[in-house]
Amino acid sequence: MKIRNRIVIFLILQELFFCVQAEAQRKPSRSSSFPSRETEGYVSAGFQLNAMNYFGDIPSGVSFTRPGAGVFVMRKISPRSHLRLSLNWGRLEGDDFSSAENSGTYARNLHFRNDIVELTLVNTWDLIGSYGKYRKRVPFTPFLFFGFGLIHHNPQAKIILNQSTEWVDLQPLGTEGQGRPGYDAPYSKIQLVLPLGVGFKWSVNERLDIAIESGIRFTFFDHLDDVSGEYPNLDDLGNPLAASLSNRTLESVSARTNSTRNLEQAIAQFGVDAYIGFDGIRYETLGSFRRGESTRGNPSSHDLYFTTGIHFSYIINVGLKCPQFGW
Repeated sequence: MKIRNRIVIFLILQELFFCVQAEAQRKPSRSSSFPSRETEGYVSAGFQLNAMNYFGDIPSGVSFTRPGAGVFVMRKISPRSHLRLSLNWGRLEGDDFSSAENSGTYARNLHFRNDIVELTLVNTWDLIGSYGKYRKRVPFTPFLFFGFGLIHHNPQAKIILNQSTEWVDLQPLGTEGQGRPGYDAPYSKIQLVLPLGVGFKWSVNERLDIAIESGIRFTFFDHLDDVSGEYPNLDDLGNPLAASLSNRTLESVSARTNSTRNLEQAIAQFGVDAYIGFDGIRYETLGSFRRGESTRGNPSSHDLYFTTGIHFSYIINVGLKCPQFGW
């Protein structure tokens, strides 16, 4: 009796197995064209609106946040990863005038603006992977991004001439003696940066995504603001404009804002130092703001900048194969 029951149960289970197998053959799974752990690649393109902030030798708080914009193209290469090529533009600014009036930074009285053109290639890595067809991607995911890029930069400062103002390129002037005998070589306007950051991405519909991200750009140089090392001897510069923009401690007006400086306090605090250069010209500066007595900037700390933005991307090509990285 027991043996017969076992035979009946075995036959019933066998029949159920063949029924399920037949049903599976009649109705392939939804992801049959993209097996488990495989995903459809696609290309998307879009634009971004950014806010940019600089961090370096010159004060630059939230009030110095400046706009930026860019375009990009992106290729999905795995369930979690996308390669993104971006071209961005933005402005960085800073001004010693924004610091406390009794500080050495206020007395130094330097400022700058720098328009950045940035070309980056980054990998964005979604914390939540999307498998299968592009339209089945997850509705929301945080992501990380990292990569490298090149920037073209051109620091400028404002001068007041005959009651009018104009912005002057600083790199060709060598305001710290760059290019002169006994000084460093001129810095390059093209520099390497390493982007690193985080973001959040939403799928709006089958093809449109919106993302918010914030990241830092690490640099390998210290002249985004044209300020880095020691004061030069002003007579070494061989250029009156370079000398006037190298040491601005005795200017009575903040050129960037056209605001009156508290120069009397600075003179009372630091005094005035004067010397005759080898060119026979008399040069004056606030006391100790000269070569061998204080530094103009901090060469041991590289400049960097932050970019925060919103991205809009649209999928323009689908059905592409993704290499299998096991991510």
